[in-house]
Amino acid sequence: MNEALVPFFRGDYMPHGHCYLWQPEILWTHVISDAIIAVSYFSIPIALYYFVVQKQIREFRWIFLLFALFILACGITHLMGIVTIWQGVYGLHGLTKALTALVSITTAITLFKVLPYALRLPSSAELEAAHKRAHEEQARVSRMKLQQKADAIFKFALDLFPTGLVVVDAKQNIVLANHTFARTFGYDAEELINHPLSQLLTTGQQAHHSLQVSEYLKNPVQKHAMAAGRYVKGITKNRSEVAIEISLSVHEYEGEKHAFASVIASDEVLSQHSANSEITNRIKRAIDATNDGLWEWNVQTNQVWFSARMMRMIGCHPEKDQPQFEQWLAHIHPDDKPMLQRALAKHFNEQDTFDVIYRGISDSSEFEWLHIRGNTIFDKSKRPILMSGTLTNINKIKTLQEELSQKTHFLNQFLNKSLAGAYLFDLKNFNNTFINKQYTEITGYNLEDLQLVQNITGILPLVHPEDQDDFAKHLREVIDSDAPSGVAIEYRFKHKDGHWIWCYSRDSIYSRDTNGAATTMLGSFFNISELKERENRIKQLAQNFENTFEQAAVGIAHISLDRKWLKTNRRLCDILNTSPESLMSAPFEKSVLDKDRDIDEIQMQELRSGKIKQYSVEKRLIREGHDIFWANLTISLVNGDKADNSYFIVVVEDITDRKAVAQALSESNASLERFAYSASHDLQEPLRKISAFSDSLDRRLIGKVDDPEARYELNRISDAAKRMRGMIDSLLQLSRYSRNKIDKVSTSLDQLLCLVKDDMSKIISESGASIELLNDAKISVDASGFQQVLRNLISNSIRYAKPDEPAKIRIDSEVMRNKTIISVSDEGKGFHLQYAEQIFEPFKRLVGREIPGSGMGLALCRQIVKAHGGSISARSNFGGGAIFTIELPPESK
Repeated sequence: MNEALVPFFRGDYMPHGHCYLWQPEILWTHVISDAIIAVSYFSIPIALYYFVVQKQIREFRWIFLLFALFILACGITHLMGIVTIWQGVYGLHGLTKALTALVSITTAITLFKVLPYALRLPSSAELEAAHKRAHEEQARVSRMKLQQKADAIFKFALDLFPTGLVVVDAKQNIVLANHTFARTFGYDAEELINHPLSQLLTTGQQAHHSLQVSEYLKNPVQKHAMAAGRYVKGITKNRSEVAIEISLSVHEYEGEKHAFASVIASDEVLSQHSANSEITNRIKRAIDATNDGLWEWNVQTNQVWFSARMMRMIGCHPEKDQPQFEQWLAHIHPDDKPMLQRALAKHFNEQDTFDVIYRGISDSSEFEWLHIRGNTIFDKSKRPILMSGTLTNINKIKTLQEELSQKTHFLNQFLNKSLAGAYLFDLKNFNNTFINKQYTEITGYNLEDLQLVQNITGILPLVHPEDQDDFAKHLREVIDSDAPSGVAIEYRFKHKDGHWIWCYSRDSIYSRDTNGAATTMLGSFFNISELKERENRIKQLAQNFENTFEQAAVGIAHISLDRKWLKTNRRLCDILNTSPESLMSAPFEKSVLDKDRDIDEIQMQELRSGKIKQYSVEKRLIREGHDIFWANLTISLVNGDKADNSYFIVVVEDITDRKAVAQALSESNASLERFAYSASHDLQEPLRKISAFSDSLDRRLIGKVDDPEARYELNRISDAAKRMRGMIDSLLQLSRYSRNKIDKVSTSLDQLLCLVKDDMSKIISESGASIELLNDAKISVDASGFQQVLRNLISNSIRYAKPDEPAKIRIDSEVMRNKTIISVSDEGKGFHLQYAEQIFEPFKRLVGREIPGSGMGLALCRQIVKAHGGSISARSNFGGGAIFTIELPPESK
């Protein structure tokens, strides 16, 4: 390498960061600024390149590339400025600046060279004006070409006329003539232009004919001889005479009057008359045959011509009435007249086609829908001259359109409010062409979303992978099937939000092409996701039921109303010691002991009548091998929609062991009750003697013994004997209600309460207690026993009232369908809820001897209520009173 260049490639110079003393705020300000400038410089060439490519610039393209190179070099110098902060490569930095300087000066010199060319470029306003002039010139040339083409077409059409046509000006010079006219006189058409018309007439007729034409030009009335057709003698180019018929009409063109003449040679007149007559007849027959009315209106004179059909369509008689413009106006519905007047004015102003649908009185004397169409001939001042057209009765079409509109509206309403999604599917392009509102609500897709997905991925990815084969098979079945009811399928469809929904779809072919190939499929579907979930739950429940049925610890059977086995579980077969086949082959009664078959007949009748839902009964069943055992049968009835679908559910529990235990327990309880009764009865006599002797001893010692302790001990003996007698009396009552059956009578709660208050009148009066019965009730109870219950509960409320606060006792009742509830509440001391069961235990007391009592009152209440088939419970908040609730079975009818 040249030694002069070595310093440029050294990197051991002191980095530029030392100049900043490596202060971060200065260093990073330079780094970030240079980085942003470099990125900006690098992006500008990209934008310039994109601009050149998109605008397809050919001329001066290199100047843009030169500018891009210059800006790119500037970006590199800023990038090198960042590098030199950490690396002392100032030589490379200088080379990049030199390169940038070279490119910069080259760009500047080049720019000044092309500046004169750039100044000659038009401004946007000049360019727009040039475009406008070019457009106007192009339009002018187009109009000229169109005019030339129109003139050529007009000349060509004029020459095709079978009759001679000629146009003369006010001086009677020929302005235009067709080939037929020229051939009649032996000339070419160009030879006659600008020559007088008189040169084609014989000398004797020239003056008279010129006078006739002049008069007609001044006064062009239809009755003039020149208008109706005049026979004259003409002279040809070879000076031979020819007889002609000439007819004139006068029109003004560009401010000058011109006479338009049709000329027919004499030898053609008869054939022409015949042809014209035939044409006229054909036109008349066509007019009479058409169902449309034809009309013509001279706007300037207000004269009209109506065809016979037109007259009838506006409610006029074609033979009796003369056509008038006012007749047409009169038959228009009043509400439609303003609309027609606006349409007519618009037609005259804009010279477009007159096309209006309106209502008018027709030949049926009723308003019907009519369709009028017409067009107008305008003069050069755009004034309407002659208007003609047709009138069509479209009442049937309008009625059909309204019916179609109503049916379409109904169909749209039906489709949009239907619970089912409906769709049309193009079998050629495999996408949907129509979906209703419910389709969108079910799937989340509108038609555009659905078509976009189908065009990208097809239809199958919207179907669950496990269902795609079935779906493809379904499409083939639909295409091959002609069944009007269609083909059904259940499959999973992908919702727009990604989850799968179960669909029940029924599809059929909606249209086929001319070759019979299916083109469109019509389908409807329901979202059955919930049904599928319910079906799965039902299947699971059925499986759970089957498992429970088979694995239950008790025997379960379904038995028909005629007592035949329908279904049994394995446990029942085990209980009866038989096989399922053997059990199912015999009737249910064969498994029941004869004596026990009819013991539940009344309950069975109540079950079948719907009075009870189920009942339990103990029967003796027979195992295979004639082994008899006790079983508890719980029987319920399942009512189907038909008698054949109804059946009994029988739950069989082997209670042989329980029966033996219950029997032993019953005998033990009976022995215990007999012992308690005997013991209580036998203890009465010694206690009476103790009480009698202690009372006698107390009376005899009065005045003889002054020892206070002796009298205290004697009183305690007497009190203990009395308490013991009370406890034994309670035990006797408890034993009586356990041992004997109660004697129920129908009474009222009020009657029983009155008897109790009489018995307790002294205690109630001394304590100041109040007793209130809120609701009376009819009850069936043992009168003396239930009085004892009320007496004990009232005594408790009085005994446990708050100090210095008389007891307030409220008794309430509520009669329900299956029970009677009686409540006794007070506002006394109450008790802790944890003792709610203990207070009903015999001899259980929650207080000391300061409050008298044996602890048997509530135990006796429970025993009496239990003997009635009821229950008693208590609840309380300590210090907030107590509530005792008695539930009794309903009163027997």
